[in-house]
Amino acid sequence: MRRLFNPPSWRMSPWSVLWLTVVWVMLWGEVTPVTVVGGAIVAVLVLALFPLPHVRMRLRPRVWGLLVLVGRFSYDLVTASVQVAWLALRPGRRVGGVVMDMELVGDDELLQVLTAEMVTLVPGSVVIELDPGTRVITLHALDVRTRQEAEAMRRRVRGQEARVLRALHPDPETLLDPRRRRQAQRTAAREGPVAETAAQVRERTGQRVDEVRADEGTQPSEEETPR
Repeated sequence: MRRLFNPPSWRMSPWSVLWLTVVWVMLWGEVTPVTVVGGAIVAVLVLALFPLPHVRMRLRPRVWGLLVLVGRFSYDLVTASVQVAWLALRPGRRVGGVVMDMELVGDDELLQVLTAEMVTLVPGSVVIELDPGTRVITLHALDVRTRQEAEAMRRRVRGQEARVLRALHPDPETLLDPRRRRQAQRTAAREGPVAETAAQVRERTGQRVDEVRADEGTQPSEEETPR
């Protein structure tokens, strides 16, 4: 109850309220003042009682990248549908599959989920599990019998992720280029963790805190010690 009446928890997106209201009206099947107002009230109550976690959107859409992503996905969808249909109709041996693990290069959870969804929507491959922390994706691939075919499937998944990153990630080449990725990791390791400001902590936790200093807990030097 304390969290319910905490003012930061009432900060809700108007788009979320609008979307839930539309869903409520669609469930009733008619547009009337009663259903619209009732849907808005229900949407506010749902978002207040069950607040969604804050998701930071680090996206930078690119028109050409989006066109390539949609075009190649449509091509893969049609091609894979024909291949799976042939596997189901052809006479002969039983079709098998394999479960494999592979590591993604992207660190954004939203883009990881988008990559996994697009891989699953293509017939012949199903994502079983995705661990955003370790960036490991587990998937089942149809009609894979040899190591070469397994590597070909991994290349297709990496290609799908690369197209997602080039379409939406702010700096895709840093992730896709191994040399630049290692350089960025070394730079981050040298700089160490970055302290959060009071505004960032308040945005994440919804609580007022004092300014978090990067040198918190350290003692002042002799020159800084008051006499």
